[in-house]
Amino acid sequence: MLREAAPKRIEFEELDFNLGERWIPTDIYEGFCEHFFQVPVSVSYSAKMDAFGIENHGYSPLISQKYVVKGDFEVYDGMDLLHHAMLNTLPNINKDGGKDEHGKTIRIPDFEARQKADTLITEIRQAFVEWLHAQPDDFKERLTDLYNRKFNCYVRPRYDGSHQQFPGLDLRGLGIEDLYPSQKDAIWMIKQNGGGICDHEVGTGKTLIMCVAAYEMHRLGLARKPMIIGIKANIHEIARTFRTAYPNARLLYPGKEDFTPENRLRIFSDIKNNNWDCIILTHDQFGKIPQSPEIQQEIYTQEIDSIEENLAVFEQQGNEVTGWIKKGLEKRKENLEAKLEKLEQDIKDRTDDVTDFRQMGIDHLFVDESHNFKNLMFNTRHARVSGLGNPEGSMKAMNMLFAIRTIQERTGRDLGATFLSGTTISNSLTELYLLFKYLRPKEMERQGITCFDGWAAVYAK
Repeated sequence: MLREAAPKRIEFEELDFNLGERWIPTDIYEGFCEHFFQVPVSVSYSAKMDAFGIENHGYSPLISQKYVVKGDFEVYDGMDLLHHAMLNTLPNINKDGGKDEHGKTIRIPDFEARQKADTLITEIRQAFVEWLHAQPDDFKERLTDLYNRKFNCYVRPRYDGSHQQFPGLDLRGLGIEDLYPSQKDAIWMIKQNGGGICDHEVGTGKTLIMCVAAYEMHRLGLARKPMIIGIKANIHEIARTFRTAYPNARLLYPGKEDFTPENRLRIFSDIKNNNWDCIILTHDQFGKIPQSPEIQQEIYTQEIDSIEENLAVFEQQGNEVTGWIKKGLEKRKENLEAKLEKLEQDIKDRTDDVTDFRQMGIDHLFVDESHNFKNLMFNTRHARVSGLGNPEGSMKAMNMLFAIRTIQERTGRDLGATFLSGTTISNSLTELYLLFKYLRPKEMERQGITCFDGWAAVYAK
């Protein structure tokens, strides 16, 4: 792997600042607010709740007159609009739509008021960028240094795998003279980093990348027991390629009949008790492996905490919250609490000897067609944004998160898996964030990113 001597420093003029980025110190926000609203303003930020606290100290006509939007039911002053600007959201302003048959007031969207709020919020955000550019050089230097230390601290590597030797690889049996350079580079990347993402189109050799990388990681001691999982239509070809590439490999490739309820325990025991060069399963077979109750308990608790934090912020915002968002969060919390309660009971009552994923010793996952696991749960305070995906996620994706967290807990580092797909990101902004959530939890924690909204404030508009 070739590296530059150091990351190229990003200068102030190259930075694309966004009001509400969580890495910017609150004293900088306070300086801007005092300049803009002509009155002292306190700004605080809670990383745990991903919430800003904003309070003005004194009267300002800008806050109470100029930057004000009035609806039929609520009034949003400059502090409210500033708060929305920092969260990259819009107030949910409604107007009186008359009475229903029960005499209850009907609230309908006030698009004119919402448009005015959007215009004023955009003005505040633009003013922040202009204010930053008007600051002294030492101020700009401080902010630029902070950005470079937190986000620009990695050199983008160029992976050159041309030097690798592949003992045991039967090129003649495969009917090829050598691997493609792109395949060698991808294999070297996986070996160097302990995983990654291979965004390779169909026909570029993903199958052989998985097979050779898995065998090499096991041969070199980088992974004690790698596993490849793929869709049913492709899995036979993956297993055939592996057997052809490494005729002498200890490969476990169970058939459909091995995963019937009566045979599953034997297969789980085989995975656990033998030294396999690789195990190959379909996505469906992988989904039948029990996950560690303790890992599930830990992740469900984190998700419940995240929902509670969002609900607490919503309570602070009063009637700011769209009803269906709040109800959705409360319902999701209720479902997770039920699962958590069942898990706690299962742990307490556990007497059987069922082998779970943690006990199997799998320490690297190759996930072919990884886009099948894109629907992972996430929480957001954004509403009316197209393309955000389904916050509730799927059990299939949650199961994958349990497995990857098990591996990361074992290794003490990020990654632990290699995602391979021709459509790594297909149609939703959250799919990119969820790749971070799966593979880079420790790095996001270092950057102070605890949720989708915090990630979007830094990486997206």
